[in-house]
Amino acid sequence: MVFRYESEMTELVENWLLSQDMQVKREYPTPWGICDLVGCSLNKNKVRKRLSLGQRRPIGSHFRVLLLSYIPDAQEKLLTSLEILRKKFGSFLDEPYIQEELQRLKRDKFIQEVRPGWFHKLNGWYPLHKRIVAVELKLTRISEVVSQAQSNLEFADESYVGLPCDKARHLFESRGSKRLVENGIGIIGVRKTGVRVFLRSRIKRDYNSILKMHCAERFWRTHLRDN
Repeated sequence: MVFRYESEMTELVENWLLSQDMQVKREYPTPWGICDLVGCSLNKNKVRKRLSLGQRRPIGSHFRVLLLSYIPDAQEKLLTSLEILRKKFGSFLDEPYIQEELQRLKRDKFIQEVRPGWFHKLNGWYPLHKRIVAVELKLTRISEVVSQAQSNLEFADESYVGLPCDKARHLFESRGSKRLVENGIGIIGVRKTGVRVFLRSRIKRDYNSILKMHCAERFWRTHLRDN
């Protein structure tokens, strides 16, 4: 099948991700641009644990995810204070804003104020996801899509470039595939009948944990709605 537009490949790749028991978002925003497709599967046991804590709302903004990451878990028997967090973030955020974000996390039951101004978080479910897969689609400009796919490994466990099947085969058989193998990027070919995997993405262990957590949160509301 000859594709005239990248969008013609979107539904085929979306169905491929859905067939792997994943939720899917199109045109997913990242700090470096828009990723065509992101699929995420959540860990059902972790979901049940989070719901048992009454944490039904998504954490929210990227900063709120970052702030939560600096608050110790309740089981660690440690606390952090507003003053400590103010020193951490005070160079670019004022104290009232930090207080407001803490109160939001407290209201949504992610943290407890054990004594005035001192906090720990209620956890036991992180990481919430089992698998995050990013896919960049291109008809041409293959070098550009490889760079985007590499950036996506900051938040995704697996990252793929998706091309029309003949071009995907050519890339897989060319010397250019060496760069993809070295960086853990996979290749999928798209055709009328579906998707063929030419090269599996290698799961990345070194990633931006805040971006990954924020990505999983983007799927939380969708999960609750669909279940």
